[in-house]
Amino acid sequence: MKKRKNAKMQNLVAGIFLVLLAIFFLGNLLKPTKGYSEQENRSLAGRPQLTWTSVVSGMFAEQYEKYQSDQLIGRNLWRDLAVNLRILTGSNKENGIFYGRQNQLLEEIRKPDEESFQANLEAIQDFAGRHKELPMSILIVPDAAGAFPERLPAFAETENQMMILKRIQRELEETVTWIDVSEVFAEHAEEKLYYQTDSHWTSLGAYYGFQASGEALGIEQENMTNFVPYPVTAQFNGTLSARSGYAKDIQEEITIYIPGGKDIEVVVNYVDKQEKRTSIYQSDALEGRDKYQVFLGGNDSLVDIRTTSDSDRRLLIFKDSSANCFVQFLIPYFREIVLVDPRYYAGDIEELLDMYHVTDGLFLYRGNIFSRDNQLSGVLTSE
Repeated sequence: MKKRKNAKMQNLVAGIFLVLLAIFFLGNLLKPTKGYSEQENRSLAGRPQLTWTSVVSGMFAEQYEKYQSDQLIGRNLWRDLAVNLRILTGSNKENGIFYGRQNQLLEEIRKPDEESFQANLEAIQDFAGRHKELPMSILIVPDAAGAFPERLPAFAETENQMMILKRIQRELEETVTWIDVSEVFAEHAEEKLYYQTDSHWTSLGAYYGFQASGEALGIEQENMTNFVPYPVTAQFNGTLSARSGYAKDIQEEITIYIPGGKDIEVVVNYVDKQEKRTSIYQSDALEGRDKYQVFLGGNDSLVDIRTTSDSDRRLLIFKDSSANCFVQFLIPYFREIVLVDPRYYAGDIEELLDMYHVTDGLFLYRGNIFSRDNQLSGVLTSE
């Protein structure tokens, strides 16, 4: 009798398990494909197209596995559970993100992609050589783990970014003015120069970077404008948190800086979108997940900012998103600022120089982005 009861119980448990498995399978099958994850702040893989070539090459199986992972029913719940389990077991790295000291998230320092890295250095040298009439500078913003490796968790291993930056400086110093922010960052190490949950420097970090850039950009220290900070949100949770699942409960402040005593107007032209605005700030971005997009609305291939500054200088910036919050400090000193993001730009750079009557050039990248960028060299050599 006892054996029968045990057998019935086992059958019941097995039946319930099979029913739940069937529900889970059907739920995944019938669930609408989601294109974007607000929690992870990224696009999700869609259903791959079934073709003979993709099957034979193995690409279909790979893409379908990614599709199933991204579209898994209850994905956010499973992901949160997995992250919490890793924290409980002492794990402090997820998806290339370290959970560092004082709740600081730090992206691991990437080893340069040597082919792209060297191609970029040579292209910058060649570009500067072709345009010796243009003063050119380069500012590579160290990542948080590069600037402050002591904030990494114990026993964390990553590349030495300071050595990578020294290599860039050494190879470019004869053709481009190197802007070094390491000293000013060390002086203000106790201040919040980086977001806890995001890969970008804060506006305060960018402000100190601007102060270190004055001489290279032809801005005399005594003529530097006083800027007034204004917090625009205290509910920012950045991309490092989204990518790792760590520190989701941390809410941070984003601050913009307005020139004190100067009323300078701007017209911002998003050239490819054929859209114009009268501010470099987009307050509607504060309603979305990635509130850092308050600065210029994110990344575009070509942005032209015209100002009412007394200056007659026109600055061309080759950039990644680190430049978006840096631009606010340049407005009083340039009549025009042209931003080119090589990841999206496909035009002729020589024509652009003539079209905008460029007088100065600046390369502004985050260290991790520059070390693996495979687009800049192509843009600089386009003719």
